[in-house]
Amino acid sequence: MITVFTPTYNRGYLLKQLYESLLIQKDVDFEWLIVDDGSTDNTKTIVQEFINQEKISIRYFYKPNGGKHTAINYGVQKAVGGLFFIVDSDDFLTENAVFLKYEAWQKIKDNDKIAGIIGLSQFTNGNLVGDAFLKENWQIPFVDYYLKYKFNGDKSVAFKTEIMKQYPFPEKEGVRYVFEAVVWHEMSKKYDVLCLNKVIQLKEYLEDGITDSSYKLWYLKSMAFSFYNLIDNNTYPFLKYPNKFIWNFICLAINSLLTKENYFWQLKGFQKKAIYLFFYPRAYFSFLRMRNKIII
Repeated sequence: MITVFTPTYNRGYLLKQLYESLLIQKDVDFEWLIVDDGSTDNTKTIVQEFINQEKISIRYFYKPNGGKHTAINYGVQKAVGGLFFIVDSDDFLTENAVFLKYEAWQKIKDNDKIAGIIGLSQFTNGNLVGDAFLKENWQIPFVDYYLKYKFNGDKSVAFKTEIMKQYPFPEKEGVRYVFEAVVWHEMSKKYDVLCLNKVIQLKEYLEDGITDSSYKLWYLKSMAFSFYNLIDNNTYPFLKYPNKFIWNFICLAINSLLTKENYFWQLKGFQKKAIYLFFYPRAYFSFLRMRNKIII
């Protein structure tokens, strides 16, 4: 079985589009697992209507609001499928999406080197989200797609559930978002992904989404926490990704200043503290330009 997982927060009005795309999937055994991250709208009622129709297997769980990353952690523990296919509430699937993931999963499920399957995403206007892959069934570390080959764009992701359990997102009270790279790129130290050069999901970026939150205080706190974890895990070693390594320290300092949260003393080891201090003047200059843009 495949677990199609959807974290949602006050997006009840969008779920019907995803639900209808799941109804037309080819004959593949899957469950739709929905984790409601503390919604205050009518999400529960809408999902219950889907469940009552008994057309596909749906399981719904409600939890206090903690952010998408906490919903993923919760969902991984509840999933019964061997493949954990993440589909956001503002996305929907092509008619053969689950079958394509299932077909690829049969190729990789016994391969200890591959953690999951990534496919292409497309906007509803027909434009591809970011770049296509160099070839079909390309096997690479996920991080290399962005940092080695310099491609961009969100991708459709599905990982082996057992591996997801080994890589939970870090959580902190008050942090409502953690970069997916904190986990996806950490996996890349040990695992590859299989790339499907096919459109799997269709996307719509909405005005109330994360991408519209750049200067909001809660988002800046999330950025600081994410950059701290990337540094703490040494996700981007200096010898392999020198620019990314340095930029993480600068961004940590900038966002720490903007949010008045001091991560300096949490850095482990003299070397990391020294690097942080070395780039602090550069970060402080950026802070001066950005401090008046913060939205509380």
